[in-house]
Amino acid sequence: MTGITQQAGIIFHVPTPFYHLCLAEDLLKHPALPEDVRQFLHDYRCVFLFGNTAPDVQVVSGQPRQLTHFFSLPIQNGDPPAWESLLSEHPHLADAQQITASQAAFLAGYLCHLQSDWIWVKEIFAPVFGPQCTWGTFSQRLYLHNVLRAYLDIRILPELRTGVDVCLSQVQPKGWLPFVNDHYLINWRNLLSPQLQPGATTQTVEVFSLRQGVSAPEFHALLDSEERMRLEVFEHLPLRQVINYHQRVLEMNSRLLSDYLAFTLHQTNTPVEGKVFHGVQICD
Repeated sequence: MTGITQQAGIIFHVPTPFYHLCLAEDLLKHPALPEDVRQFLHDYRCVFLFGNTAPDVQVVSGQPRQLTHFFSLPIQNGDPPAWESLLSEHPHLADAQQITASQAAFLAGYLCHLQSDWIWVKEIFAPVFGPQCTWGTFSQRLYLHNVLRAYLDIRILPELRTGVDVCLSQVQPKGWLPFVNDHYLINWRNLLSPQLQPGATTQTVEVFSLRQGVSAPEFHALLDSEERMRLEVFEHLPLRQVINYHQRVLEMNSRLLSDYLAFTLHQTNTPVEGKVFHGVQICD
């Protein structure tokens, strides 16, 4: 299953879970990430990676998208950023005295996902493929937007399939989200991790083609042709713009993590779990 699905007539116009995992792995190496935050996230890498996919849990929970993503589509001027809305609606999640280190790492990933989706919708989907655009029909633009996301998945998956499946499968949620039951997170984990096993086939193209009534072979024919991709997709959205989006997200996620984890982990000397991290006892 991918980051796009359809429930109650809503189609999700955001990056796939696999792309979120790619962003998360790149974020762990990004020079803008403070070293203490980087070390903490490496210590809880599997939990952090899973958190970066977790808002898409509505695929299995059946919840309205707004309940897991904290923003509605289309985004309106004046709407609060999704990651801020989550912490505003659930302020205890930003309180170091009420969360464990593993929960903090999971939420760090969750917030990064919300920020990544928000930026994608505002800077990629709405201005290039959205209903207000004038090239092609909206149905055609939705199809090519899905082709773009499948194209990106194809290029990132080989590097992701290096033990990420095992990493995710080991994560055990422990009441981390007050708005999602643990068994849904476990079901989402179990749906996602097998698709990351060596030699596995993801369901990206199959889901996208089914949603829009385009055969999988037709979908692949476009994906496999660099010339057609250039003429039909990158004519409207230069690949450089996608690369710029990726870099912008990493920079903004770095700032978000620095602020969030500084508040969550450094504001109290109360022992949280059992390992020392900058004077605060934490561990899973």
